Amino acid sequence: MNSKSKNIKPSVFAKAFTFSSALTILFSVVLTFSSCTEEEEIVAVVPSPEYARVQVIHNSADLAATTVDVYLNDALLLDNFEFRTSSPFIDAPANEEIKITIAGPNSTSSSQAIADFYYTLAASETYVLIAEGIVSTSGYSPATAFSIAVYAMGQETANNPSNTDLLVHHGCTDAPTVDVVEVGVGAGTIVDNASYGDFTAYLELATNDYTLDIRDETGAVTVASYSAPLQTLGLNGAAAVVVASGFLNPANNSNGSGFGLYVALPSGGNLVALPAAK
Repeated sequence: MNSKSKNIKPSVFAKAFTFSSALTILFSVVLTFSSCTEEEEIVAVVPSPEYARVQVIHNSADLAATTVDVYLNDALLLDNFEFRTSSPFIDAPANEEIKITIAGPNSTSSSQAIADFYYTLAASETYVLIAEGIVSTSGYSPATAFSIAVYAMGQETANNPSNTDLLVHHGCTDAPTVDVVEVGVGAGTIVDNASYGDFTAYLELATNDYTLDIRDETGAVTVASYSAPLQTLGLNGAAAVVVASGFLNPANNSNGSGFGLYVALPSGGNLVALPAAK
């Protein structure tokens, strides 16, 4: 007997099973893909923190601000921060608004603010912030309002390791517009017509010992003379900030600190007084 093969049609159950299995596999694939996507998204949305470098210098000669507390985003940054001292360069959040609060000494929170200041710093940039001016309502002439002067191109080292790079800032509230003339090695006028609140660009100076005359804006009258012993101080390769500090006329300013030139080093601490020239 010759047997003939028969075409057997799959049962309805078999068709249903095949369709159901396909759906199950497809659903599993979708779940797996969805789970991976969610995990990848969680990893992708975690940003790397960005920072700027910041140094804070206390140059307010008002006796009421001799010592202050400094807060960064409501967290205590500098406790009992004294006049003519500076912080080292620190990391501060960048590309977002930050709040710097100045409060009285021994404060317990930033809510006891004398003043608040808001900034948005650029990532990887270096800033110098100088607190200066008057917080008192009387006893000072002129009573230049308390503020923070900001220089946005700070340096922690000299561009040339054989030099000393100096940023000069006029922070004396009762001093007129002045020139700074180097008379020791004959460098001549190195700062021209600086008024209160002004910064120079960094002066890239050979690391020598200099003599600086502070003169009125005509260049004819010398107000004071100072030694700037960069070589003696071993400042090769260093960058620093020179601030005009105090009062030309303390008697008109509650007998506060007298005028002088002071240097803030990147490492922070007490400002270094430049001695009067002999």
